[in-house]
Amino acid sequence: MNSRLKFLFLNLFLFFTFLGKAQEKITIGDKQFLFSKVLNEKRELWIHLPKTYHDTGISPAKYPVVYLLDAEINFEYYAAMTDFLSKPPYAEIPECIVIGIKNTERTRDLTPTKSQKKSPVNPDVVLFADSGGSENFARFIQEELKPFINKTYRTQDYSILAGHSFGGLFAVNVLLTHPEYFNAYVANDPSLWWDNGVLISKTKDYLEKNKKFPSHNFLYISQADNEEQNKNWNSDMTQAIEEFKRIVENNGTLNYQHRFFENEVHGTVSFPGNYDALKFIFKGFRTDIKKLSGHPKLLEEEYKRFSEKAGADFSPSETYLNVILKFMKSNGFRASEQYFNALKEKLYPKK
Repeated sequence: MNSRLKFLFLNLFLFFTFLGKAQEKITIGDKQFLFSKVLNEKRELWIHLPKTYHDTGISPAKYPVVYLLDAEINFEYYAAMTDFLSKPPYAEIPECIVIGIKNTERTRDLTPTKSQKKSPVNPDVVLFADSGGSENFARFIQEELKPFINKTYRTQDYSILAGHSFGGLFAVNVLLTHPEYFNAYVANDPSLWWDNGVLISKTKDYLEKNKKFPSHNFLYISQADNEEQNKNWNSDMTQAIEEFKRIVENNGTLNYQHRFFENEVHGTVSFPGNYDALKFIFKGFRTDIKKLSGHPKLLEEEYKRFSEKAGADFSPSETYLNVILKFMKSNGFRASEQYFNALKEKLYPKK
């Protein structure tokens, strides 16, 4: 074969090799559809599974679930965020299944009461005419969506509800009306101005009746710097959030964090808010792998402490134990290596 022909074959080989690799795809999730009898409509779900979910080299694990509102806006970055924050050896959070719920009638589903407004730009147009259906939407999630997810995927009995704007309004309302539905609630710049601050009144009524919030519920609220909104028709956004903050902090019984983002506006605050919220909810989950060499029992002690705080059972994952074992072996910590081998066998016995 002459050199020219060899050159041609080499170029063809490289071309088709590159073409094959160029066609490989990186996917972050799948779509599922679920017909809701409560809402009388088909709902679209975007599902992100942890990287270890299909790993045949470890025992099948169960994972906490995040129910994420406004999937079409938040899903892509949120899925990547959970993967990043749960990556060992410095995982801030456990690996999570993310369920993005795509909207159909957003105002209907996320608002707690029937309330209308005239458009600020055209008084002949009435806004929010389809509002007030959040109780049905909450029933859909609790009675239909969660059982479907629990049946279809390996889920841990720990769930988070995350929403922004009207979605944050919905999250706070579910906390007040059905606190047992979720372990933690995230409300990014919530529209607590809704219907003349109806949730402010509901919060006061809740505390008058119950005196305190459930001990294991968590609520995170982010607040944007809505300077421009102070000049327009929705000027009560900031005041409502501040009033809610005052009530909750004065009561002092809720695992609660509020964060003001000076350089974010309403449309951008959910990204840093969701990141900060995950770190708040799972504060205490991360362990220092370097300290474990001299104090291997510290791992179980810290997971026990975190589980008591979260109100749910959390154990070190098999993936994390493998990382710990590799660290102990490579650094010559034989006694600690034996300890973590025994712990791995206890938590994940081979059949």
